Amino acid sequence: MRHALAQCLACGSRCAYCDLPVLLTSEHEHPGYGVVDQVNDLGGLPGLGLVHQFCRDSARSRSAARRGLVVRRAYLGRATERYEAHQPVRPYDRLGVCPGDGPRWRIAKMRYACKACRYYTSSH
Repeated sequence: MRHALAQCLACGSRCAYCDLPVLLTSEHEHPGYGVVDQVNDLGGLPGLGLVHQFCRDSARSRSAARRGLVVRRAYLGRATERYEAHQPVRPYDRLGVCPGDGPRWRIAKMRYACKACRYYTSSH
């Protein structure tokens, strides 16, 4: 019943980049809106996958392969927060702190990663 009200696909509709559920009924400008794009599977072969609009743009950067899952989710959480506040969404605003500032960077990273998890899994 909850899935019918949320108008979402089955729980298998997860982003191939950050592994969080995608939004299919929101505005097209929303960072979490789901789009189909070419992704690499575990074997390194290209294929089609469902990704967030923000993750599609982030996955094309040179440093995307070095990023862990928590950092990917943190950037999505920060972009979603800025979108909801009607502020410009920048792909790499460093989560509002300098990565060289270790303690603040780790706190911001976990804060935004948790925010993304709560935001995108609330209807499931």
